[in-house]
Amino acid sequence: MNNKLTDIFKIISFYDDYRWEFSHNYNLINFFRNDLDADIKILTHWLCYITDRQMPFQRIWDIGGFVLSELIYEIKKQKLLKLFDPKYEYSFVKKEDGDNKYVFIGRAISDNNSILEQYEGVQENGRVKFKSRFFPSDYMAILYTFIFLEDYDFSLSKFLKEVYCRHKDKRDFIKRILFSLYLLSYYEVGQPQSSDLNDFALNLKNANERKNRIKNILNNSNEFENQYNTFLKDKVFKQKRAWCSLRDFLKSPEFKQYFKEALEKEYLKDGDFNNLFSIDALTQLELPGDVWNNNSKFRNCILKNTDYEKSKKSLNKILREYYNNNQDIIGYPEQFDITFDFVPRMCELDNCDLCPVNKIYNKQNNFNKICVKNTTMYCPVVLVGCNYKNKCIGKDNCKIV
Repeated sequence: MNNKLTDIFKIISFYDDYRWEFSHNYNLINFFRNDLDADIKILTHWLCYITDRQMPFQRIWDIGGFVLSELIYEIKKQKLLKLFDPKYEYSFVKKEDGDNKYVFIGRAISDNNSILEQYEGVQENGRVKFKSRFFPSDYMAILYTFIFLEDYDFSLSKFLKEVYCRHKDKRDFIKRILFSLYLLSYYEVGQPQSSDLNDFALNLKNANERKNRIKNILNNSNEFENQYNTFLKDKVFKQKRAWCSLRDFLKSPEFKQYFKEALEKEYLKDGDFNNLFSIDALTQLELPGDVWNNNSKFRNCILKNTDYEKSKKSLNKILREYYNNNQDIIGYPEQFDITFDFVPRMCELDNCDLCPVNKIYNKQNNFNKICVKNTTMYCPVVLVGCNYKNKCIGKDNCKIV
């Protein structure tokens, strides 16, 4: 019954199509000002995902986006890395009063920002504080990112253009871009402590030495291939935050436009964007593995009566293996990221009788009671399953029908 997984890919693809159709179905960033250029916006997005661990995602996009976008703006404007030095008067990194722990703190006053008004305790004398859950390692990853991008005028799009042009003729160019981004921000970060932030000169020295090691990997083709092939064996499936950000650059209606605009300024052409935004590029994206797509109820349901029923592999590895062996199927592995929205509303609430996956082997379920096939109304299937508010497209055009 492995063809069951083929049907499930099609079902998941249906939900994912709806997810990206309208902006209200995904997260937007609360930038500190409205006139930022596209490069600052995509770099803010990349840095926000660095901090995206074990805390409410709304705080990351609403508060983190506000502070980090200003940090990027000021560094690009002043070319001053001392903005990371906690001892510098105008630093964006400070200790909290009465605490030995650090926070990011902006300089822009948050007056009239309606999004920030809903949060308590984020302001200090009008300045906005952002405290990520794993601040020491997030700080190092972001510092390392800027140290490396110093050679690119602190521009993420200049770096991405160079990487893309180097690998665009490779079959797996998207994975090569992801590996290069991993080197940029996550490579050798380790598990620093708050006390490690006290010596900025030492951190700067270590960051520059790390930059030289990364340059050797990126610029030496043999070294790149060796490191990349090692990365593909396992680490490629563990880069949840990197995959989410790159995925948004290729799929999110908002960030896809910023990504394109930023790279157009670096003189990429229409043919390059046709390549970057192609279905071949999307199929290279790995599913960002997390607790939702590895949820036991969901996993047991979709793998039941397949060759993978007793597999201990992470679901993203299983889906990649199955896809590579069945590339004529509709959909691709990354689309299963809709489980972030789907599993809490369907699996965890025992809504199996309304689920199209359950209908594959339970013909008596009630899925047809929520599929109204009425183009004047929202699609109840995606509304119930994922809280996506999109109109029904009619039975003749619908994958799931």
